[in-house]
Amino acid sequence: MSIPLTAQGRTAVDIADAVRAGETSVADTVRAALGRIEAHDDEIGAFVHVDAEGALTRADELDRLVSRGVDPGPLAGVPLGVKELHPVAGWPFAMGSALYADRVADHTCTLVNRAVAAGAVPIGLTASPEFGRASYTASELHGVTRNPWNPRLTPGGSSGGSAAAVAAGMVPIATGTDGAGSLRIPASYCALVGFKTTYGLVPRGPQHRGAADNDHYGVLTRTVRDTARFLDCVCGLDPYDRASMPAPGSFEDGLGADLQGVRVAFAPDLGNAPCDPAVAEVAQGVAERFIAAAGAMRVTAGLRLDQACGTAYRTLSAPDVYTQVRDAPPGGAIHPTLRGYLDAASRVDADALADAHEVRARLVAATAEAFEGFDLLLTPATQVPAFAAAGPMPTEIAGQPVDHWGALAITLPFNLTGQPAISVPAGTVGGAPIGLQIVGRRHADALVLAAAGLVESIWP
Repeated sequence: MSIPLTAQGRTAVDIADAVRAGETSVADTVRAALGRIEAHDDEIGAFVHVDAEGALTRADELDRLVSRGVDPGPLAGVPLGVKELHPVAGWPFAMGSALYADRVADHTCTLVNRAVAAGAVPIGLTASPEFGRASYTASELHGVTRNPWNPRLTPGGSSGGSAAAVAAGMVPIATGTDGAGSLRIPASYCALVGFKTTYGLVPRGPQHRGAADNDHYGVLTRTVRDTARFLDCVCGLDPYDRASMPAPGSFEDGLGADLQGVRVAFAPDLGNAPCDPAVAEVAQGVAERFIAAAGAMRVTAGLRLDQACGTAYRTLSAPDVYTQVRDAPPGGAIHPTLRGYLDAASRVDADALADAHEVRARLVAATAEAFEGFDLLLTPATQVPAFAAAGPMPTEIAGQPVDHWGALAITLPFNLTGQPAISVPAGTVGGAPIGLQIVGRRHADALVLAAAGLVESIWP
């Protein structure tokens, strides 16, 4: 069954503003979310753990605060889905892996702690592929997660459970991660907003495991304003994250900024990444409407993807996967994608690491040089529409054979560079949603969000 968009419910901003004004009780809001999960999740498979008792207890606490005239915060009473890669103390912490099926988190990550401090109500954990290492959401531990637009299709990955939960209206907002497109791809496939901020802007502490510096934390929402408000609540320095940086100011206040004269380039394929022609056509149409509505200036992209990016990404990321697996209890199956990472880890030596860092340095330099000619880069957010829910990932795009990395060629470069990149709904191809990706210079997050807000206003 396709979940109609009109049934998606209120936005996070609408809920929080109503709770703060005393117009809506948190308990009623949470019960509605739990009811929608119960009604639809057997079909969708978005949640892998629901803490109804904890959520209702939290709701009662917040309602008591409001009754005493205390403001619970900018996310007051907002039901929150938490991707299972984000630890919450006392909740399961399997990370989609049968290797850790019995593990329970002993701490809560900064991202969730800050959302809770702003008034959010964690509802439960959303599904991820094993350790977040695939662009569709299926695992031996949890089974297959399906797209509310069409349950035969994937919601994407690795934040597919979060995307499915938000798209189906189970919760208005859910956390995610983006290592090679894992926020933007599910956003594209589910007609949501998925923003990978400048690397370090959203903190990843405490105890984040990984040294590749590709992983970004974030959120999936139905509106740009919801994304902006969430970021205003969670960004900022974290002593547990060496890459964290100060919050840059209010993103929500910056929405609606004047974009007159902004230089915009559209590149359907980043120079040489294959893209479904129908996807490229829809994305280009929205890009042209955005340029006209903004009063922006269309310029040539002048950017060509380094073919070695995929190999470099795998080399840099393989040790991070090995770190997750090496301490696992004996026994248990490993997903083929993970096996590929582990095989790559066994071949990593000083030369391979040096080569990978060199590719990354060249990419950063080439991207910085290209961005001297424009302020925003627009591309399709995904190279194909959503594929089968149980996978596999595409092996051919626009008549060209692709490997795992070739199927991510339009998103993963910006994980290597650490630039802000967002997917915002752009239309459909064959009835399946696709997104427009908007990329900015490092630290130009406010500009990217403002542009996404304008795209949102002209679609559909």
